Amino acid sequence: MLRRKGKPSKYARKFGRKRGGWKPPSFNPYPVAVLAMVFLAVFLGGGGLYLLCERTLPAIMLGRQLYPIIPRQLATQTLSESLVAMIFLFAGVGGGYMVWDGLRSPVGRRPSTVKTAVGMILLAASLASLYILYLIKFPGLF
Repeated sequence: MLRRKGKPSKYARKFGRKRGGWKPPSFNPYPVAVLAMVFLAVFLGGGGLYLLCERTLPAIMLGRQLYPIIPRQLATQTLSESLVAMIFLFAGVGGGYMVWDGLRSPVGRRPSTVKTAVGMILLAASLASLYILYLIKFPGLF
């Protein structure tokens, strides 16, 4: 009489050979493309094109001291000013992504609420910091 095969173990199901032979792992280029576009947008929004085209100071030098301050003139831009703007823009993008991911997360109510709240705080802090930079650069507008 023929015996039936038993159920494969958990290990055999996970690591056992599958029919059809070896297949190369699939690569989804969509997240990489989105991340590259975000980096490019933040680089351009933070003043990266100006840094590439014009000679800029890394910071302001007064006497023998180096001050990474933001000059109030619109015609002058420092490397430190652009880096601060890019950091705040990255924080805003990260906060927006955390809010979006927290709102669509199927994990549970508590983790998604925490993720959404932290994302909102990060987004609000980033927007407030960028607004302060804007007020420093354009003091006569407000």
